[in-house]
Amino acid sequence: MAQQRPIRTLLVGSALALAVAAPAAAQEQIGFATTASSSGWYSFYASLATMANRGSDAMNISVIETGGAADSQAMVHAGQTEMGIANFLALQAMMEGTGDWEGRANDSLRAIAILAATPNVLAVHADSGIETVEDLAGKRINPGGLGSATEDVTMALFEKMGIEPDWQQAGMSDAADFFRDRRIDGFFKTSGAIDQPDSLIEELQATLDINMIGFSPEQAKMIEDSGLALTFEVPAGVYANQTEPVIAKGLAYGYFARSESVTEQMAYDLAEATFGSGEAMEAIYPGGNPPDFVELTLASNIPLHAGVVRWLIEQDIEVPESIIPPEFDE
Repeated sequence: MAQQRPIRTLLVGSALALAVAAPAAAQEQIGFATTASSSGWYSFYASLATMANRGSDAMNISVIETGGAADSQAMVHAGQTEMGIANFLALQAMMEGTGDWEGRANDSLRAIAILAATPNVLAVHADSGIETVEDLAGKRINPGGLGSATEDVTMALFEKMGIEPDWQQAGMSDAADFFRDRRIDGFFKTSGAIDQPDSLIEELQATLDINMIGFSPEQAKMIEDSGLALTFEVPAGVYANQTEPVIAKGLAYGYFARSESVTEQMAYDLAEATFGSGEAMEAIYPGGNPPDFVELTLASNIPLHAGVVRWLIEQDIEVPESIIPPEFDE
């Protein structure tokens, strides 16, 4: 199974505000809904906001902690914040008012950048009796961090498959503690890369005997056909005790905004910070090896922000007409 393909496959609570730079007099305050502070991605987004603030006279971004992408998406959709992180597979339904967003269409949503296509791996206790995904029925499983897109998508997919685990919903830090104490049998965790182990699972494997469980090829096809998630093949040997490749589901993550809340100049400055930072981006990206953000972003399934389009065109990058927003004026 290919690890990267064009999208559809490449792409197919209180909030704690952290001011990341002092505003200039003419700058507009912009809220940026991200993820839980326990996640390495929170540090990344805070650093990205700092970089963008330093390069912009138009805005001052404040990072907002949330449970994850699902919380962030809802906040942006409701107008509670100007921009936020997202599972990009969910954004088309948000724009069109379909699925979970039935009757609540919002056609002002615009992509800023897609930053990662990452697997959600499944780790279980080796003596749990779980050898296949079907064996999760009745087992105590954390579906992903509370309020995260991983949690939402995991539960939706298992409903489609007709498999009913005993879901134990909790934040990722609590889920790790529950796993250590054997209060749960397993958990889904978003990993930063296909061929590198997740740091939390590595830490747990230092003291616990853990197996990695994958989906069958038939289940992987159902996942892809559902449009809810991507699938990835995690090579053998990435994790301890993993003697064979396993198929994981996964999502495409990045950040987006409402067109009326983030001006074209702001989005241009965000594009410069995201796509044009070179070694500075490598220094803050989780794992230190960022993918080609431009390639990922050009596979967006919603329109790009006009300011992002302008930045890309100035770099002589061809932008597909299907993702140029109607408000863009050459």
